[in-house]
Formats: sequence, C-alpha cells, structure tokens
Amino acid sequence: MAKISMRAFGFCLAASFACAASAVPSRAGTPSAGETIVLGPFTGHYATLHPDNIKPKLIAYYGTDLGFTYEHQGKLQFLFGDTSADEAGVAIQASTGSAYDDGFGTIDLAEWPDPARISPTHIPLIKLGQNAGTTEMSAINPGQPMESFKTPLGGFSNGSREFGLFYSSKPQGCRVDADCASGLTCDTGLGFLGTRYDRPEGITFACTSSAPGCTANTMLDSNGAPIAGSGFCSDKTSSVWANTNVGRVSAVAVKQLIGIRSTADSRSYTSIQTWLTNKFTNVTVRTVNDFVPERGRGRAHQDYRSAQAANGNRRVFLWGRPGFIGVAAHQRSLGLYFAYVDMPAGAEFSWRPRFFTGMNAKGAPQFSASEKDAVPVDLDATRAGVQPAELHDIVDQESVVWIEPLKKWLMFYGGGMGKLPAPPVFPNCGLLELFTGAECKEVITGNGAIRMRTANDPWGPWSAPQDVIVGGDPDAQPLRDLYAAGGVLHHPACVQAGCAPPTRSPQLQAGEYGFLYGANIIEQWIKPVGPAVDVIWNASTWDPYRVILLRTRITP
Repeated sequence: MAKISMRAFGFCLAASFACAASAVPSRAGTPSAGETIVLGPFTGHYATLHPDNIKPKLIAYYGTDLGFTYEHQGKLQFLFGDTSADEAGVAIQASTGSAYDDGFGTIDLAEWPDPARISPTHIPLIKLGQNAGTTEMSAINPGQPMESFKTPLGGFSNGSREFGLFYSSKPQGCRVDADCASGLTCDTGLGFLGTRYDRPEGITFACTSSAPGCTANTMLDSNGAPIAGSGFCSDKTSSVWANTNVGRVSAVAVKQLIGIRSTADSRSYTSIQTWLTNKFTNVTVRTVNDFVPERGRGRAHQDYRSAQAANGNRRVFLWGRPGFIGVAAHQRSLGLYFAYVDMPAGAEFSWRPRFFTGMNAKGAPQFSASEKDAVPVDLDATRAGVQPAELHDIVDQESVVWIEPLKKWLMFYGGGMGKLPAPPVFPNCGLLELFTGAECKEVITGNGAIRMRTANDPWGPWSAPQDVIVGGDPDAQPLRDLYAAGGVLHHPACVQAGCAPPTRSPQLQAGEYGFLYGANIIEQWIKPVGPAVDVIWNASTWDPYRVILLRTRITP
C-alpha cells in the first residue's frame, strides 16, 4: 500500500488456517459473510514459485503486496505493489535503477477453470513477469518513475487491449481556480515537503505553508523563481475537507495515471492520460456489460455482468475514496463516491469520468462531468435517502464485484494499520501519522477486520458492514484472531510454537506487528454452492509482508 514504511518482505506460514469471521448478523434479505478460510501464501516468501520462474534462471524475488486482478484473453492478470528482490528490501529491476518497482504476473485460467479445486494443498502458481535471460523480476513502467508512494490501483480489459490505473502521488500546482480541472479550487495557503510536484520522480507531500519545514509557493516562473501565492488544487466538497491544517492537506487532489498496456512489452504502458482527483484518490475499478443511467436502478434495467460483447453501452465503473484512513472524530470520514467512464476503444482513448450526484424523482441515477458535484453514495440502507459517512476509520484498499447468482454488488474493504512511533519521520503514530497527521492519535483502528457490504446498485444503498475476517487488536491481551499461535500475522508478544515470525528486515523497528490490507476479490473464481456463493480473494499482510489467498462463503 505504501512504499515508505511498508517494505517488510514477508515470511508466510506454510500451513493453512480456518478463521471463522466474527460477522455482524445481517438484516433479513441481506447476504451474510460465513466462514473464511486462509488457504495459504499466494505469492512471496514461502509461496511456491511457478516453474518458469525457477528455470532457466531463478528469479530474484522475495515479496510483494496488493495483486489487483482482471481477466484478459483467458489469463488472470495481477498488478502488484512495491516488490522486493530480497529480504533486505532491495527493489526489483536493478537494470533501470529500481526506478520502477511494481511487479506483475499471470495465471492461465484454462489450467484453473474450477475454483473448487483450489485448496490449502493445491494453490494456483502465479507466473511472475521476468526479464528474459536474467534473474530480474519485471517492473511496471507507466511512463514515469514509480518508486516510493506510487502503486497500481487496478486494471481492466476491453477484450483486445489492457488498461492500468496508477497512483502517482503528485498534486497540481496552481495560482487561481482556473489552473485546476473538474471544479477543483486553488488553495494558495499550501506548500510542499519533498520533491517538487512538477518532477516525476520522488514524493511530494502537501503541507500548510506555516508548518515547520514546508516550502511555500509551489510553482516556478520561467526563470525558476518561486511564484508568490501559488499552492495546490484541492476539493472543498470532499468528505475529508475541513478548515484545519490536516483537513486542507487531506483534500488536495493528486494525479492518477491511466495507460494502455503495450502489446510488444508487457512492462510498459503508453497513451498516458492524467486524472486529477481527490474523491477517487483510493479507487477500485470494474467493467460492466451494458449500463445506461436513464434506465434507472436494478438488474432488470442494467446488465452489471463483466463487460463481454463489444457494444456502445459497455462501461468502466469506478468507486473511490479521498484517502485510505479517515478521522471520524473530526467529521472527516472517508465517503464512498461512484463514477463511470465509457469503455476505451483503443490506444486513442479519452478518460472523462461521469460522477454520481444523486437520484432524480423517477429513481434514475444522475451524473455530472464535474467532480465537485459528486456526492457520497448511501452507506446505510437502513436510513432511506441519507448519505452517512463511513463507520470505520481504517478503510485501506477496497474491491467491488457483481455477484450474478445473488444479484448483488459485493464490496470488501478495511484491515489494519501500523501505529507504532517511528522517529524521526513519524514520531507519534507511525504510518497513521503519514495519512492523518496530527490527528493520528484519534484514529479508531478497531479490530483490523476486512469487512463487506452489499448493494443492488453500484451507488447503493449499501448494507451495513459485516466482518469477513478479523485481523485482531494488537493492543488486546491475551492475543486473539490472526495474532495468536496458528495465525498469519506477526505479533511480538506471540512467542510459542506456531506464531508467525517477523520479517528479518533492517527497516523493521522493535515491536512491529502485522495487519491485513489490500483486499482483492477474484471475479473469475466466484462459484455458486447451492444457494450460497464461494468467493476466492487475496489480501496483503504487513509483517510478514506477502499476499495470501482466502475463501469466503457468502450466504443469501
């Protein structure tokens, strides 16, 4: 999820674990999360390598995270986050100076047509991208350096070509509102830490100009001199905005990159489009076969199945949040937003999202070309017409998929977050401080669960959240859930046989503990089981750092 402090590259327990979720009982008519089984390590340390990554050259590969999936021409495509060649955290692809350190892989679906075959002793092997004739793992290149806090966000296929979405972390400098797109406004009281926003390498953090160490005046004139009164584009209509230092910084828009994958070099993405956004900083993507807003709500009027036959109504659905962690105590929760774009036809595509703005009197969804008009979707189906904020501060990444047998949209999201002080960079709350600044001590971390919601339509109303699998509360004693012996998350207080050991990385601090994040539902491995549905999905763990494979039964 992040490349700053998330380079613990992981040890995976070879055993499998059955973990019954502490699910909140659902209302009548709402699907429920049943038992979740951790099938085992999917990729990373202690996961079995694909034979093609062993011979003729053994791949230099230790661990990775994320693993967002989509299908393209019969193969399951994986987009991984920052990837390490060894336990010390050396990034992959040294031949390009490790400027690109996100990996990829594939599974041939013809070899795994029946997900019922997948078990703790029979896990599909991911063929990782490997540079020909070398030990190097291949790295994704979307046209600019992807080091530091930059990762894939997802991908999709139009049947003939592949597309990827990438988080660049870069804001947009401005002097006036007209310098900003999609109705965003210019906050001239903001400056930066780190690399200038107009340099593609490195990280740029927004800060209020009065903050210690913050460089005011973000833009330069033709002579290279700072332009007085320049700042960053921001979204004051975002659910995380507040007229406070942290609230203003949280509402800064960043540039997402959308590109088409090269057919000659699977590492490269071209025809890069830039999407300046705040409400979709944390985005997930899914294609649908036939969607026309004017038809109204419900499966009877819309075909939410994954895009298949080429027609004029195929769309790419986007669900977004303005970050990864909210602070409900300060009324800065992570609202969920929805948008769509037309399915790109080819290399000469355009990226023009249409943002959900609510429902009309006839029950049809309304959309706008301006992001400032976007409103959060309804996250509480028990209160008709209300659009409340997310109930949990820790959202992390999310994954949304249409479950045709249940006629429901299914969302997985959540997990945990490190909060141990890490002087001198994050002296108060560790990673929490990276995302929430001075408000980090008021973040409710909860039980570290991956949660689920369901809905009939992509804009909701969404059901109340249920726990799918509980990571655990790192502060609770005795240790429970995945921190206990036999679990897959490391905790320094777990010392008996069967405890998950830590990654032996010099970047880990004493007392480090693990947590879940990066849930990704594998659409192609959803299988009806009587009236229920089995969902196979992957998730990332931090210490040990790797990707695990899970199965959850969803009952109607």
